[in-house]
Formats: sequence, structure tokens, C-alpha cells
Amino acid sequence: MNNQQAINLLKDLEKSLDDYCELNDEGKTAFGMAITALELFGNSEQFPSAQPEPLTDKEQRIFLAAMGREEKVCKQVDEECRDCREPYEDSLVSVCREITRKVKGALWTI
Repeated sequence: MNNQQAINLLKDLEKSLDDYCELNDEGKTAFGMAITALELFGNSEQFPSAQPEPLTDKEQRIFLAAMGREEKVCKQVDEECRDCREPYEDSLVSVCREITRKVKGALWTI
């Protein structure tokens, strides 16, 4: 879909919604801003990519080192709060590991 098609689609959608439920000022403003942005940018190549960028090797190593340090701190806190935490609560270490897993999945394998 090119920009003109997207603009036409937004205009048609705005008219249909306005006919159906009378858009309030905020709704009309939102559609207007989206249409104006598309008109100003001209073609879609001028828009920044919405895709996440993969981390470089150096960024990966820095992230893993930072998360390793964070995990050590979380392990100490988990041990200190072992008796005050509810059984259903996740440990901080497990949360750190989940963050690492998700970042690796999202930014390592792009």
C-alpha cells in the first residue's frame, strides 16, 4: 500500500466512523494528524523503520554483563527476603532471566 492509498483509506475510515457515531474533536484530530503525517512524508521510505534493530556483538556483551551483575544483586535480595516473600511471587533472579531470554529472542535473532 502506498501513501496515497493509506491517506484515502484513513479518509474513508474517518468518514465512515463519523457517519456511524459522530467522531468527537479528539477523534477528528487524530485522523487529521495521521493524514497530515502521511502527506508530509510523501513516500513510506522516509518513515523510520518500525522493526527493531539487532544488537551488535559489543551491545550483546554489554547487555549480558549488565544483566549478570543485576542477577547477582537480585540473588542477594532474594536470599534476604526469602522468608518475607509470598510463595506465589516470582524471584527477582527468575525475572532477570526472563528479561534476558526475551531480549535475546527479540534482538539477537532478527
